[in-house]
Amino acid sequence: MITVELLSDGSEPQKVTYVVVAARHRGGWLFVRHRRRGGYELPAGHPDDGEESLTAAVRELTEETGAREFIMEPVSYYYVDSGSGIQYGRLFYAEVQSLGEIGDNDEIEGVRVFRQLPRELSLPEVMSFLFRVARQHAGSV
Repeated sequence: MITVELLSDGSEPQKVTYVVVAARHRGGWLFVRHRRRGGYELPAGHPDDGEESLTAAVRELTEETGAREFIMEPVSYYYVDSGSGIQYGRLFYAEVQSLGEIGDNDEIEGVRVFRQLPRELSLPEVMSFLFRVARQHAGSV
C-alpha cells in the first residue's frame, strides 16, 4: 500500500527527491504519457545534484511538455511511503500560455490536455492525490 500525504506543518524536507508540476493549459490539464510506465502522469522528475526544486520543476515542465511561456508557483511539500522508505517531493502549479516541441525525449511519448484526471494513469495513487491537491489550489488562485 502506498501512502501519500502533504507535509501539513509547511516545513521543507532536507532532501526533495521529486518535483511534480500540475500545469493548466487552454482550460485543461497537461499530462504526459510515460514511455516506460505506459500511462499518463503529471510532468515530473528528480532534481539534479545541487539543483533547487523550483529550477528542477521549470526544467521538467519544459523538457516534458514543450512549455515555453508559463507562470509557476509552489503548492506544497509532500511525502510518499511505499513501504520501502519515505521519499519527499514538492508539488508546483503552472499556468501555461504556449507550448513548443518536446524535442528528443526518450521518456515521454506525448503530451495531452485533459479536462479531468485520465483513467490510464502511471502511479495512480500518487498522481490522483497530487491532482486533487492541485485542483483545489487552482480553485483558490
